[in-house]
Amino acid sequence: MIRWVSFILLAFFLYEIREVFPPFIIGGIIAYLLFPFVTWLNVRTGLKIRWAVLIIYLLFVLSVALIIWFFGPRLAEQCSGLWSQRKEIVSNLLNQLSASFSYPIDVNQTTDDILKSVENSVGQPGEIMHLGGLLSKSMLNLLVTIVSSIYFILDSNRVGQFFLRFVPTEKRHIAINLLGQMNLVLSEYVRGQLVLIFLMTLVAWAVLHIIFHLKYAFVIGLFSGFMEIIPVLGPFIATTTATVIGISQIGIHAFWIIPCYILARWAEDYVIVPRIIGHAVKLHPIAVIFAVLCGETMAGALGMLIAIPVAASVKVILDFSYPPLTKLEDELGTGAGET
Repeated sequence: MIRWVSFILLAFFLYEIREVFPPFIIGGIIAYLLFPFVTWLNVRTGLKIRWAVLIIYLLFVLSVALIIWFFGPRLAEQCSGLWSQRKEIVSNLLNQLSASFSYPIDVNQTTDDILKSVENSVGQPGEIMHLGGLLSKSMLNLLVTIVSSIYFILDSNRVGQFFLRFVPTEKRHIAINLLGQMNLVLSEYVRGQLVLIFLMTLVAWAVLHIIFHLKYAFVIGLFSGFMEIIPVLGPFIATTTATVIGISQIGIHAFWIIPCYILARWAEDYVIVPRIIGHAVKLHPIAVIFAVLCGETMAGALGMLIAIPVAASVKVILDFSYPPLTKLEDELGTGAGET
């Protein structure tokens, strides 16, 4: 009884401080991505783990810095231009829709209402106090993310041993087996997602820049690529955003962006995903939607990001605890139901 009460109190406490977890979760993701490289360097060179971590993190920071150096100015310029022309984009969009569907609308008033609603939802970044608080909090979260990711790698064995102490001795080999299976699933999923982000960014940029000649194609393509992280809702948001901005620039012809994105999604779902991710994450579409909605409800955007890996890990545990029916058992069950 005391154990269950303690568990409930712990769960309640963790829920109350849930806003503290994002930098640690992101740090864990970074550690998970870099750990194989640290291990490889440690094994191949015989360096101590701390020196291997230092080298890999320096290479990681250098890679990020080079990416920012080459693409940062262009990205910042397009983001700034997109934000500064937000009123023009919305008014052009409304004018195009009004002319195409012959529907009278007060463009200026509707534009002001839409922009006011958007600015109220995201806050006023121009306010000094708001900007200062946002900057200080972001820097603190960044520091926690980096430090936690380093400690997750350095003390990975101790972290595993800490959680294993709560598992009965006779069942620890089962827990280790389950962790191995979850690690296999998650590693394939993370690797596949990174490849999909890169490919979708490239395809979206090519479609928007080469075919439709849109301004801000780079930032829209990058946004479309990162929306791949969010199953179901992400591609819909990316397609809608690209189409809306396209209509504001080239008119009703921008609706052709929708079939282009759909074709890219079909190629991804039926050609690329089976080859890259394979069948590592065997989740029913309804389970995917349910997991994403639960993640968004509990932790917002970050919850949507980690919903599928968590759901896949839960499925590994359920499949181990309650093995799925074999083909023969399924046929016997169906036959018994028919008789």
